[in-house]
Amino acid sequence: MALAANRSDFTGSVRPYPGQLWRRDDTQVIVIAASQNTVTYDNLSKGGRVTESLDAFMTVFRRMKR
Repeated sequence: MALAANRSDFTGSVRPYPGQLWRRDDTQVIVIAASQNTVTYDNLSKGGRVTESLDAFMTVFRRMKR
């Protein structure tokens, strides 16, 4: 049940969508694609493209406010 409760936290404006900028400390990323379970992003700070689970992404990154 705890996992289901956590997934509901990813709904609405908190979910990553293509074109959004997210960050963690000095690392900035731009979301390329997002599905119900995975997120693909380009790492703007270090280069490279990464695909990981939505849970892992949300644990590490937070959306940048414009």
